[in-house]
Amino acid sequence: LSSAAFSQDKVYVKKLVKKLASPAMHGRGYVKQGDLKAAKLLAKEFEKAGLQHFGESCFQPYSFPINTFPGKVDVKINGKKLMPGSEVVINPITNSVSQSYELIRLPDTITQIASIYALVDTNQLNGKMLVIPEGVTNAYRRGIPGVPALVQTVEKAMWWHVSGAGNPENKLHLKIKAAALPADATTITVDAEAVFVPNYQTQNLIAYVPGSVQADSFFVFVAHYDHLGRMGKKTVYLGASDNASGTAAVMDLARYYAANPEKARYTMIFALVSGEEAGLLGSSYLAENPPFDLNKTRFVINFDMVGTGSEGLSVVNGKVLPEYAALMEQLNTQKSYFPDIRLGGESCNSDHCPFYKKGVPAFFLFTRGQENREYHTITDTPDKLPFTAYESLFGIVTDFVEAASSSLFDR
Repeated sequence: LSSAAFSQDKVYVKKLVKKLASPAMHGRGYVKQGDLKAAKLLAKEFEKAGLQHFGESCFQPYSFPINTFPGKVDVKINGKKLMPGSEVVINPITNSVSQSYELIRLPDTITQIASIYALVDTNQLNGKMLVIPEGVTNAYRRGIPGVPALVQTVEKAMWWHVSGAGNPENKLHLKIKAAALPADATTITVDAEAVFVPNYQTQNLIAYVPGSVQADSFFVFVAHYDHLGRMGKKTVYLGASDNASGTAAVMDLARYYAANPEKARYTMIFALVSGEEAGLLGSSYLAENPPFDLNKTRFVINFDMVGTGSEGLSVVNGKVLPEYAALMEQLNTQKSYFPDIRLGGESCNSDHCPFYKKGVPAFFLFTRGQENREYHTITDTPDKLPFTAYESLFGIVTDFVEAASSSLFDR
């Protein structure tokens, strides 16, 4: 490995992940200002590293609408309470509700919405909740027209998500672990408190190390520091992998370039954004309101879920930026950083996308490995995140930056 690979600080990264994914941060979401608590911690880390910022602070304030669940989220089947997060989740666009429903089961063989309409009169569903088989794609997430209340059963994945969409709807969508819904269940009672915040005040953080050769050109590292936060009074999504890992990697790179400013040929921008889980809102705001010139930005690298690596590194946008991808593969061949580099196509699935849409070359990097498969679960905790190939990630990225002096990066 290159000397740059040994300049990383995995001990620091793990400690920062542990802080960011602690219960005190409330899941870095939008209940109890978890995002702000994390932002204040990260701002102190920028300050300790000696980074500079645009304006009076590294904060870039903005706002967006968000539906939250700060109170109770109680779901009972035949009077037995389910465990939020592990046995039941509620769709984030759901309004407050306190009601009991008669459960109406549909055949497990159903996979098409049209088949539901053939079996059910949607005009006769008052006070009733349809039990939708897992095979009906996206029933929980998107709902079914004409069906005011549904529960979709799942065998394994109990992921949750948040939404930055508009006002909550008077429709109830639940997802329940199949094992928690007995075959003889007849009633379900839901008592959930939703609070819609039309103008939630949040913030991005932006800091930089001045370029030593071409200070008027920029190289950007970005990661989202927010996560899902709280669903009810007791359930917290800590988000160690998604995305305390990427946040800590960006912070480690910030400390590295601050300590080695001669390696920063261009001005190195370090952007930690919120609102990703609600729809790439923070990175979109930053791309629309950049405190640096996007036309002079040589490249953007986004880090999201980078705590594994035994199976390799994935490069989203690799196929649509083949020259840059070839450089990444060349560096990997020279130093044997990862067992595999997997190039992905164009995708708007993380915070690289708003910059790429503005015409800035951008990659989204994430690591792969069976050692951690947590995604949007209550079990995404720091103790399960090994950072298997973190040294390799740091090495290939810093080597890529060093190669940015070539004409390939001219804009």
